[in-house]
Amino acid sequence: MYAASLTAVPIPSRSTITSKEILEGTQGAQTIISQLNSSRPITKLKLNNNRLGDDGVSALFAFLRSPAASRHRSTILEIHLNDNGIGCRGLRDIADYMDGNEVALKILWLANNKLGSDTDVLAWFAATVNRSRLEFLSLTGNHKLGGAIVETFFRHLRAPHLRELHINAMGLTTRCASGLAEWISSGHNGKACSLHTLKCSGNSLGIKGVWEVIHAIEMGNWSLMNVEVYANQIAGTEIPNEDSPIQQSELLPSSETEVSWKDAERALHRVLHRRNAYWKRQTEKEALNLLKYSRTLIFRSKASLSSADQQNLASEVFPFHYLPMELRLQILAVLAPSLSCAQRTRIYDYATNPSTLPPLLPRLQRDIGHGCVADPSRPLGASVGFTLYSSGGCAEGKCMGTGNSLVCRREAERTRFLEGVGCRAYEPECGGNT
Repeated sequence: MYAASLTAVPIPSRSTITSKEILEGTQGAQTIISQLNSSRPITKLKLNNNRLGDDGVSALFAFLRSPAASRHRSTILEIHLNDNGIGCRGLRDIADYMDGNEVALKILWLANNKLGSDTDVLAWFAATVNRSRLEFLSLTGNHKLGGAIVETFFRHLRAPHLRELHINAMGLTTRCASGLAEWISSGHNGKACSLHTLKCSGNSLGIKGVWEVIHAIEMGNWSLMNVEVYANQIAGTEIPNEDSPIQQSELLPSSETEVSWKDAERALHRVLHRRNAYWKRQTEKEALNLLKYSRTLIFRSKASLSSADQQNLASEVFPFHYLPMELRLQILAVLAPSLSCAQRTRIYDYATNPSTLPPLLPRLQRDIGHGCVADPSRPLGASVGFTLYSSGGCAEGKCMGTGNSLVCRREAERTRFLEGVGCRAYEPECGGNT
């Protein structure tokens, strides 16, 4: 057994715990727990390439669920557990941790472990992912899962926050393609509705399975922007002969395989970058535009005007606010023709909710860690590190980012709004296509 040591890495603000040497079993978990007990709240646990196994993972996550770790549950955003020999028992403990209300976990790496095809554990894991805030999940390299990932996990997976999923090198075959395609095409039913990136390379889907995935995206998924299906044993793929018994098959010549793969690449590029990406941009643009005018034309109350002002307004112009609400909403809908009725309704509800209004006054206590840092190339940010404070965020295009990232606060607020009203992707009306 190797001696184990941990250190809190100062990136950023000593918020990451990583192992310098091999951690093994329960003893390795106790080393991590000791570090957690003595550290400030952390954001990342990077424990890749260790030997924690089920025993170590069970001990670690039992601690994370305990009252002693309450300060960490709301701050840990990333957990990296690649190549740790984790099986189904460890996965169940991870799922139990994710089921907590205080858990803020967004990124989970479980690549190259020993996860098996226990249907009860996979169903429970999918259920906890559905209720969590998880945005990224990697199950790459878990060969024992195989078809169970499609037959059980995907069948229960309806994660509204999941943006990226890696299922590379998991032994998925052509027989798994139909189940994968069914899950992908059910995006409008709330299953893969938020998924932005799917990586499914290094499997054995074959050219037939790859085409099933592409057709599924074309038929029912508008949120996917990046799909990888490389190295799926396309060369020499056996294509079942529809006119013969299932045992018989015909081998696709390598030249035809190459042509078919190029056709598949073009079709995938067309549906992802020409269709989905275009309608995503259009949807987000119209949603932001509709919010701006809805704030003014719906939220504004007639009580805010004096009786004299109302009489002058009525005599000068046609008073929009005197129209029935149904007609007002119908007029506003012209500003966002690409949005579905459900999306527009959610924006109207958001616009008329007083709690969603930005504060009129800046915070009395400034939070240095969350201010926008001025861009030194702009006149306003001549001094590097100069922090901008205002009630509505920074001046557009004049900040370097917020906190320890390069994402502008205003952009982050826009993203939260678009996610809150379900406008990160095009949403076709039921029974309609574009």
